[in-house]
Amino acid sequence: MKALLAAAAGAAILVAPALASGPSPKTIVQTDKTWVCTGPVDLDSVTVTMTPKAAGPRSGEDAIHLQPGCTGTIGKLTVTTSVADGVKVAAGVHDLVVESGSIKCLAKVPVLHQDGIQVLGGDRVTFENMNVDCGRPNDTLINSNMFINMAGRSTTPPTDIVCDKCTFGGGAAHTVSVQNSIRSGVSNSTICQAKYPKLTLSIGSAAVDPVNIGNKIVNCGDTGGGGGGSGTTKLTLTAKSPSITFGRPVVLTGSFGKAKNGRSVTMFAKPFGATKFTPVTTLKTDANGGWQLTVHPRIATSYRAVSRASTSGTITVQVRPLVTLRAVHGLLTVRVSAKKSFEGRKIVIERLRGTRWSMLSRLALGRGGAVTVAVSHGARVRVVLPAAPGYLGSVTKPVTVA
Repeated sequence: MKALLAAAAGAAILVAPALASGPSPKTIVQTDKTWVCTGPVDLDSVTVTMTPKAAGPRSGEDAIHLQPGCTGTIGKLTVTTSVADGVKVAAGVHDLVVESGSIKCLAKVPVLHQDGIQVLGGDRVTFENMNVDCGRPNDTLINSNMFINMAGRSTTPPTDIVCDKCTFGGGAAHTVSVQNSIRSGVSNSTICQAKYPKLTLSIGSAAVDPVNIGNKIVNCGDTGGGGGGSGTTKLTLTAKSPSITFGRPVVLTGSFGKAKNGRSVTMFAKPFGATKFTPVTTLKTDANGGWQLTVHPRIATSYRAVSRASTSGTITVQVRPLVTLRAVHGLLTVRVSAKKSFEGRKIVIERLRGTRWSMLSRLALGRGGAVTVAVSHGARVRVVLPAAPGYLGSVTKPVTVA
């Protein structure tokens, strides 16, 4: 069979047999056969079980392939596998919502890497209320419960791929890994500590505007790594937003979780590149034992709160440079503002052709982090700024050259 995608860690995905033509049933149940979505769906449920009997050539080993053209709604998705990945999302999948479900990995073929949900491409795919548990601390080559990274035939990064109100079990090398992608990640979810705790929620430098909002990292007792997650301390600290644009503020809030009126809390900060935390200010708790502080980080900055013998967990607020565009008289002027100079760094200018963005030019920023380039009148363009040390990458809103 013809290879469709190249998965992370060198694994290949092959095209599974196409679904039969005609109206799709509202409920799909199958065993030891990959379910493939290649067009519009409106399904109540999809249940796929892959037993050890399904092991063999790579084709047919994954439980579900979401392939180009897949769009619509799946009410509940249930996967139980003893072979390979749970769900693979390919380039060309778009505007798909999975409203609930679970993915459970009981075992796998020894030579394969395994992910619960592996996203290699696609646009606007939302998983909701999913319980994904593929970690087994004593097994090897278990990569992640959710892995988002452009690969295979994808020519653009996965965009707007989010798991909301999900639960991710522990024991995998990474619990959630967000790499080369745009506005993708997890929100309002419970993330169990990974086999390697520092890799529990891995967000790479190639992730543009990653989604990491309202999540809770906990020690679920199945990591073998020891040490508590965010639920082990009584002093909490959160940021209203995990990332901001340069020059804008963010509100930090914290609490003891019970009445401690007038308790002193000192906030410490460590900007990117600093070697230690330094005090920012000292606050007093309100009647409910809470407080808040507005800060203006100019580069990625980590924060923690300390009160007597209690220390909160450390949070990091990421910063994306401010990118401004001016398009007039056939000229596009791009300016990047940040604490550190972006002079000499490359940007990519993309033009919208039909429904797809294609690279128009790659330029180096000049003095003051600015550059001007001639662009055809009427062109719809945007700028992609890669990540830099201490800064997230970003994609601007498109503008039309006048």
